[in-house]
Amino acid sequence: MAWTKTKKAIGWGTVVLLVLVAATVFVSRHKIANHIILARGERAIANHIATPVDLTSYYGTSAYYFDLIMSVPAWQTVPRWFQVFDNVPLEIGGMICLWGERSAKGGVVLPEQVLGINVNRRFETLYVCHGAFFASSDKTPVCEVVFRYEDGSSVTNQLLYGSDILDWNVKRAKGEIAPTGPHSKLAWMGGTFTPGRNEPVRFCLTAIENPLPSLEVTSIDLVSCKNRTAPCILALTTGRSGLMK
Repeated sequence: MAWTKTKKAIGWGTVVLLVLVAATVFVSRHKIANHIILARGERAIANHIATPVDLTSYYGTSAYYFDLIMSVPAWQTVPRWFQVFDNVPLEIGGMICLWGERSAKGGVVLPEQVLGINVNRRFETLYVCHGAFFASSDKTPVCEVVFRYEDGSSVTNQLLYGSDILDWNVKRAKGEIAPTGPHSKLAWMGGTFTPGRNEPVRFCLTAIENPLPSLEVTSIDLVSCKNRTAPCILALTTGRSGLMK
């Protein structure tokens, strides 16, 4: 009997050991893969293939406060600082949230526009990492992204709900998991998945082609389209076309 108990103990000990080893290998592989992805993004910046726009002085909410949004613990899982999504290097230092009707009715005061974001460079494509508070009907314009050029001209682009931008709260939105437009992708999805507090969170990435790449873009404006959805911009990166894979 003693030997039987000993064999059982050894068996369970072996199982536990194997599980721990498998978990360690999985975590190690994940860390190595993430390190490779980040290194690739750093090389893209060093080789002037992509350049994150510094949004530090334009953020309405700093990334330091993500962990303090106690009403939505899922925000604690949101990636921040230097990240690489879909082969695009990004600097997520916070979020720029613009006016939306639903947020305004809830007493949340947000600006209607953020103007004059310094860029001062030529580029082929602007990559925008974004989410939104509350959904709108499909293809509703949610946010205008305005390029202002060195010669005084400008070009206005729109982020459309469903095609490009989606509610960051997956459960609340109850629709497509990923954007349906040809120039947008689901960039990241995480959140909390504990029983009773299942709060999946997502952010999307949109590539906006610059129609005048030979001209320097001096600044970018972000303007709410003033409907029920409040657009939130986490990061902007300028670079070559075709970076998103």
